[in-house]
Order: sequence, then structure tokens, then C-alpha cells
Amino acid sequence: MKLKHSVTAAIRRGFTLLEMMIVIMIIGILSTFLVVQVPEMLDNANLTASEQNMKRMFMGLNTWRQNHSGQWPKESGQKFFLRPWKDGMVEKTESNAKMFFSPAESFEDVLVFNGMEDEGIDVIEYLNDWDSIGPGYTSYAGFDSAGDRDVYRQLKRNPGLTTIVSDARMMHRFAMIYMTGDGVAHRMLKADMEDDYGLDFDAGDDVEVGAGCEIEEFQTVSNN
Repeated sequence: MKLKHSVTAAIRRGFTLLEMMIVIMIIGILSTFLVVQVPEMLDNANLTASEQNMKRMFMGLNTWRQNHSGQWPKESGQKFFLRPWKDGMVEKTESNAKMFFSPAESFEDVLVFNGMEDEGIDVIEYLNDWDSIGPGYTSYAGFDSAGDRDVYRQLKRNPGLTTIVSDARMMHRFAMIYMTGDGVAHRMLKADMEDDYGLDFDAGDDVEVGAGCEIEEFQTVSNN
């Protein structure tokens, strides 16, 4: 009877002060872990999704090339990777249309950036307006030889050494994604860019892709 009474009393007593302090400490440790880890996990998910977008673009480019004697589109910048869309080499669905927008900068984000959020346009209509495509129209940059024929020849000779699609700028927390002409997606880490090129993103530095970019991998693409 005494044993039963003791157990019942312990249950009724609930947590002791020490037990409550231990629980609070554990919750604090877990919260700190989540604050640090969740943004990194989300960014890694966005990076992976962006890589998949570029690989899907490459499939469209390959289909286009098969119908054009193995040649790459002559257009520069965003129209380079959008040419298969324009010519119907990519099925014009909402899912396919959204591959031209980074998970870190969605179609809706681009509309806001371009002051078009109130126009009621959907993503398919948006991409079908070929004549309106210009700077910042999507969140990716496409191959641009900047009029240098040697750059175009390099793409044909050494596709694995020539970037054909990339993030338009530093949209992710830890890296930029770019894809070379062999269809391989790469990550350029933020820390490496800061160490190798003297950039300080926390101080407001950014990567301006294009012929004048200090980073070689981003010199052959443009967001125009």
C-alpha cells in the first residue's frame, strides 16, 4: 500500500523545478539548432531545385539542336534558353514555364520586380510575349558571346568549359548555380567567391554576370 501511495504522490506532484529547468534547456538547444539549420536546409533545397531547372532547360535545348543540325540558338541572353519554348520544342505548360524562374526568385517575384503584379498575366502568356523579353525578364542568365565569335566557337569546341545558363545574380544564401554546355550543373560557393575575388556580399557586393564579370564562369552569360 505504501509503494502505491508513493507512486501516486509522485505523479500528482508533477515536474520538479530541476526537471523543468532541464526541459527548458533542451528546448533552448533545439531552438538554437533549428534557427541555424533551417535556413541552410531551405537554401540547399532551392539550390537543388535550381539545378534541376537548368537540366530541364538543357533537355529543351538538346531537342532544339536535334532539329537544327546540332547548332545552338543564335539568340543571346534569356532568349538563348527560351528559344525552344518559343518554337514549341517544350510543351507549354505552367510547370514547364516555371522552370525559367529560380525557386529563390519566383515568377511572382519577377512580376513585382518588373511592376507587373497587377496585370493579371499568367506565366505562359508572359513567356509567349517574345518581343517584351528584356533585362530581368526571368531569374536566369543565358549564353551571350557579346559579339565575340571565338566565344561561340569555344562553346562548340569545349562545351564543358563554357557556361550557358546561370543565376542572374546572388539569389541564394550560400552559392550561385551555373550550367556548362555539356549539361552539368555547378555550384559556385559564396565563400569561394569572397576569398578568390575579394567580394564582400555582406557589405553589398554583388555578381554582375556578363562579359565584364570578374568571375570567368559568368562572363559568357547575360540576363538581358
